[in-house]
Amino acid sequence: MRKTIIFNKIMRWTIASMLVVSFHASVFAEGDDDKVGSAAFKFLNIQTDAHGAALGGLAAQASGASALFWNPAGIAGSEGMGFTAGMTQWLVETQVMNAGFVMPMMGGSIGLSLVSVNYGDIMRSGWAGTSEFVFEPNQGSFTASDMAMQFSYGKNLSDKFSLGGTAKMLSQSIDDVTLSGMAFDIGTQFNTGYRGIRMGAVISNFGADIESEAGEDISYEEYPAMSLPMTFSFGVVGEAIPGLNAGLNVLKQADMGQEFIVNAEYNISLASLRFSYNLNNPQQDMSVGAGVNLGGISANLAMTMTQHFDNVMRLGIGYSF
Repeated sequence: MRKTIIFNKIMRWTIASMLVVSFHASVFAEGDDDKVGSAAFKFLNIQTDAHGAALGGLAAQASGASALFWNPAGIAGSEGMGFTAGMTQWLVETQVMNAGFVMPMMGGSIGLSLVSVNYGDIMRSGWAGTSEFVFEPNQGSFTASDMAMQFSYGKNLSDKFSLGGTAKMLSQSIDDVTLSGMAFDIGTQFNTGYRGIRMGAVISNFGADIESEAGEDISYEEYPAMSLPMTFSFGVVGEAIPGLNAGLNVLKQADMGQEFIVNAEYNISLASLRFSYNLNNPQQDMSVGAGVNLGGISANLAMTMTQHFDNVMRLGIGYSF
């Protein structure tokens, strides 16, 4: 009888989540090719947390401070304070830093987090001269950076179901031009209590379009408002055999195609080995990683293989108390 009830709950939650994901995937499927590169604040789609990046996402099993970067519903079960920080060596010498703090408060848990991107020095090039314009490839350099300051809240609605949300203050600068905006996440997690099966769904980076700062002599059609990089994620994970968890993540970015990612995590005493494979993205198809957890102190390392650039390396540390 109990198994039947659990099974029925799993089926209802799965069907509801998949309907949401499928609906939004179909809405954004049209014109994917036209939307590539059209979204603002694309740095929000960079996976910054080493633990989750090795698994291709943590929609279902995110917990503690690392959940701030995957699914805000995951912070709901925090029994104490937690801290996490990490660094990602992204493509073409771009560095991404992240940090987050979570603590129980207000009948649930709250979290504060930060994501910062430094693109380094970029060579300035363009046309120079007064009478005869000549293309000059090196006219000094300029810098570019992105930042997101985030506030999250998560709450357990029952012993199996949790809900969470995140508000993000965004800023972006390229040389002397800046852009700012707001974005929001909402997520849910469901723990079936059966064979370690957990599920999660997240809608992230949604909000109002970012208006362009076109001059008065430039038409709106040439510089239209830019949408946020809205993303829909669904994940399911369970215990395949003792010590081995296997899962599936479905990812749909508004300006990209849908992705299916399979993953596995093997826990050996205090250490974990992780693997994921993206079935739809040959540019970044495979990720591997490892982690250790000793007395509340954790360290995680992840590497994502890329086809045309150097492999992406991520390092993260955490402390819960």
